[in-house]
Amino acid sequence: MRAAAHACVSILGVVVVGLAGCSTVRYQDAPKLDRQAAARRVIGLSHGPVLGPGPEPSKAPPRVENKTAIESQFETAHPRVQHFLDAYQADLRPFMRRSLERGGRYLPQIASILAEEGIPQELAYLPIVESGFRIDAVSHAGAVGPWQFIRGTGRRYGLRIDGYVDERRDPEKATRAAARYLRDLYDMFDDWHLSLAAYNTGEANVARVRSRLQTDSFWEMSDRGHLPVETREFVPRFLAAMEIARAPEDYGFDLAPAAALRYDQIRIDRVMSLKTVAKLSRSRLSDVTDLNPALRRGVVPPQGYVVRLPKGTRRTFELAYARMQTAAAVVVSAVSRLTHRVRRGETPSSIAQTYGVSVTTLMRANRIRNPRALQVGQMLSIPGGKRSERPEVVASSARRPRSRTVN
Repeated sequence: MRAAAHACVSILGVVVVGLAGCSTVRYQDAPKLDRQAAARRVIGLSHGPVLGPGPEPSKAPPRVENKTAIESQFETAHPRVQHFLDAYQADLRPFMRRSLERGGRYLPQIASILAEEGIPQELAYLPIVESGFRIDAVSHAGAVGPWQFIRGTGRRYGLRIDGYVDERRDPEKATRAAARYLRDLYDMFDDWHLSLAAYNTGEANVARVRSRLQTDSFWEMSDRGHLPVETREFVPRFLAAMEIARAPEDYGFDLAPAAALRYDQIRIDRVMSLKTVAKLSRSRLSDVTDLNPALRRGVVPPQGYVVRLPKGTRRTFELAYARMQTAAAVVVSAVSRLTHRVRRGETPSSIAQTYGVSVTTLMRANRIRNPRALQVGQMLSIPGGKRSERPEVVASSARRPRSRTVN
């Protein structure tokens, strides 16, 4: 994601400004760090089972193998990382706390997806610096969601982005896309610092600097001023956030356990508002909305979509949906019998043609034996007839939603 289009959201813009003049005083209550012990811990991996499968992995196996050793992949002892560690415990402490609290419910699932895609699980903390784990984050350049995808990159990695759906806001699907993008960047640069820099400013920019300077060191590129200021800060900010997120208690962050995401899934093949989904599943609208952040209009799109329901409500929804379909069939039956007042010059044949029914059906429904016996002003019943002003109803043959439970 290019720097111009992949800028941090507004809250992170405040972060950058604050860092320029932040205090280097450490949080006074934080205990002395055991960095080797902290380096072996990943927050969130023990918070409970990962729930809600994402899109199917690519058929090709992950190309990143044996690259998850923290000590060898991420250099956290650099002075600039320490600078941001101090900032996150001082001026930016409220931001870090909010980010960790928001991210707690997503981290188990994110870490699992990253492991499936063959990249270090520590990259699960990247949304801290990208968006503060805000699902609805939007940058001034149009980057969206927790991983701050611009439209082009999101679509390149399989995210649906249109008038009804924006899967950049879906933490599960966006994580899958981000993991594959990061994996491709690592395949290009064979270094996680450079891969992170490329995620921020674009792979072409980093490749050009590497070729010009003939170095694979992010720190050298940064120190020599060949990377944008935002990118020079982006990597050490992430490394500092990662250090704190792996062991928040060592930095004085006492966080309450986050509730794991639990939900059912069901495919709905017709337009339906999330308000109706909530009503049919007997759930709170806020819960259904929170589970489906990609549905930007709050409705299931015309082509249908897999919708998440609060855990344990799928069967309730299915039963209520079936009752609604039955009621719709009754409505269809009721409105299908139209009436027509005979006008001068009309015949059973002309009336039947007007409504798209057979003459025989029309005469039988109205017990007409002699077509010449029609009277002007006579009311006729039109069984199964069609006309433009007929009320729009839900067809009784609509497909039943397909469902799946996420344990």
